[in-house]
Amino acid sequence: MRFPIALLFTLSTLVESASSVLLEQFTPDKSDWSTFYEKAVVNNNVNTDHSPDGVGWIGREEWQEWDGTIYKPNEHSKNEFRELICPGNTVRGMYELFYASDPFYDNENPTKAEVDNWHAIVVNHVRAMVNYTGPEYEIRPDKCLHIRALWSDERAYTRIWDDKYPGTCEGSTAPHCGAGFIPSVEDQQEYLPEGISSCGSVSGSEGLFSAAKSNIPWSIKWIRPFCSTLGAEGFWGGHTGPWFHRTQFGWSWRDQDPLNPNSNAGLRTKWSGPSGASKYENPDITEGKFTVNVEGVNPNPRFPGFECNNIQWLGGADSATECYERVINDENCGKRFMTFNVLNFGCACYLPDMAICETKMVAGRQTWDFLPVVSSFDGFFIDTDKQLTQGSLPYNGRVCPQIIWKSGAGDASHCLQKVIANIGGEYDDCGRNFITWNANGGGCACYPPDQETCERSETSGQSGRQTYEVEVDASYAPPTPSTAPITNAPSDSTGMPTDSTNSPSSEVPSSIPSSIPTKTISVLPSIVPTRSTNAPSSEPSFLPTIINTAMRVVKVKTVEKLEDANHYRPKLQIFIKDVNKNNVKDVEVVVSYNSTKHDNREIELTKETSKKGRVNFLFPKVMNDFVMNVALVSITKEGYTYDESKNKKIDGCRAFSSGCSTATIGPFEVDLGS
Repeated sequence: MRFPIALLFTLSTLVESASSVLLEQFTPDKSDWSTFYEKAVVNNNVNTDHSPDGVGWIGREEWQEWDGTIYKPNEHSKNEFRELICPGNTVRGMYELFYASDPFYDNENPTKAEVDNWHAIVVNHVRAMVNYTGPEYEIRPDKCLHIRALWSDERAYTRIWDDKYPGTCEGSTAPHCGAGFIPSVEDQQEYLPEGISSCGSVSGSEGLFSAAKSNIPWSIKWIRPFCSTLGAEGFWGGHTGPWFHRTQFGWSWRDQDPLNPNSNAGLRTKWSGPSGASKYENPDITEGKFTVNVEGVNPNPRFPGFECNNIQWLGGADSATECYERVINDENCGKRFMTFNVLNFGCACYLPDMAICETKMVAGRQTWDFLPVVSSFDGFFIDTDKQLTQGSLPYNGRVCPQIIWKSGAGDASHCLQKVIANIGGEYDDCGRNFITWNANGGGCACYPPDQETCERSETSGQSGRQTYEVEVDASYAPPTPSTAPITNAPSDSTGMPTDSTNSPSSEVPSSIPSSIPTKTISVLPSIVPTRSTNAPSSEPSFLPTIINTAMRVVKVKTVEKLEDANHYRPKLQIFIKDVNKNNVKDVEVVVSYNSTKHDNREIELTKETSKKGRVNFLFPKVMNDFVMNVALVSITKEGYTYDESKNKKIDGCRAFSSGCSTATIGPFEVDLGS
């Protein structure tokens, strides 16, 4: 078996000390992992054990080797870098790493000690792929951090500490409620292993992730929290930083719905220890006024171009970071949502009990939601990493037949969540095959259950519409007719229940989500500092600058160019600027027109704007008396939102809006002279 030098170094430093490291348990005995074993293997018809080969929905051919190549994040786009580290549902080189290190004595029942140390091995492996090796970058599990992560989960999701300790997280919408909770030394004792007398507060940060599933085996359960964060934010993201730089960690895994075989698995991470120096300068880094530049906090807004209803303006702030700090320290503000206005630097928050953001599109607004991401909603998901196209799903600027428009949503994933949650029965008439989100206005639409296909020939063009196929999570496992009690859980996992409630049999995901709270919008991982207080950390992190700015059509020019005595050639020019009146180049503009031939079929043209923000469309020559109507299908560019409500008015109507959806060219009037 061939391994790169860097990987051999990482393996040797961990495997040589197997007697002192690999067999040492860091997750507390009180952490209940019982349903993770049951759902992933014991009562799972797809997976056979917790090894990579035991994962029934990932084939051997999907695992890619790592040949020792160092991947430098500043030489790749965010998506390219994510694919290099995390191809598909895997991590590069992890398959060979698992069988070389042989971390589980019994692949059907890995112990907590084995899982804890496997997590250290794989995080160090990821670091080796970016040339982060040696003592400065080596991460190790810490017992107190693991215990503190469990205490935070208990404080947030149970009431066992409420009677003795003032305050409660019951009914709180703050994502990190309980983050700083530490019981008294006396009450700590039943959690502490031999050799530790107490656990106190240390400098570091806390992360919440919900991308994992309870039925995913232990060898790969960590992949989704890491890879989804890397894909969403890139190497310099606020959530990604600790995965690459911190030297101590403590994790707590929680089954969010023990009775649901396909529930999400919550991961609470505590990070501490010195941070290794960054070897890579972010090529996109700027002043970062429109990102939240606090270590461990999601830097980028969840809903660019939107605010929530019932907004509370707090006044001006010099940056989104200052706005964040103001919201965190204002007792009248909830800690879940925040809005920053990039046009006038306004800062806003929302009431503490607000759990749902009903979005409203407003130019310049950037709204954060600090709850963690989920990979699917009760087994359903849409793949937002796929390129939107005109020819096949997911579509850009096209909708399926029988579209049913519902309420607003901040993005396509938010739209799917609302459809699946079906709060108040609003989505009873929705099927589970396709959804459409309107990037121009934030509308959310579904389709009836009998709409089972959406071929290109069936669709119709509508500007700004993004249409996705709803897919079933690959890890989804239909529940067995009866759920057997657990009789063979690892011996070091004490305090586990010995039976479970039977779940109803189903061959497809339920239409009602039970793996996530139906009154919350779980969309992004969220991390807050865990110093002695809950105040934000003052340490900066390496953050991407992704400024989502509204853009609009500021001018439409039609030209009739004479070809001969009987024909002219139609030409259309569209000019695009952002809300700050800057020309926007490299904007993809798609228009459609009906063929001038006998078939009259719809034809689409796609071009990009020049540095002057201008795009030119030249159409086939037509008879002089022909009138051509050109419709705008879509205007898209990464980091920008097209706002048709800001388009220039032409004859009292905004260009390409619902009131004047086409540009008219012709007829050509021939000057016959006097």
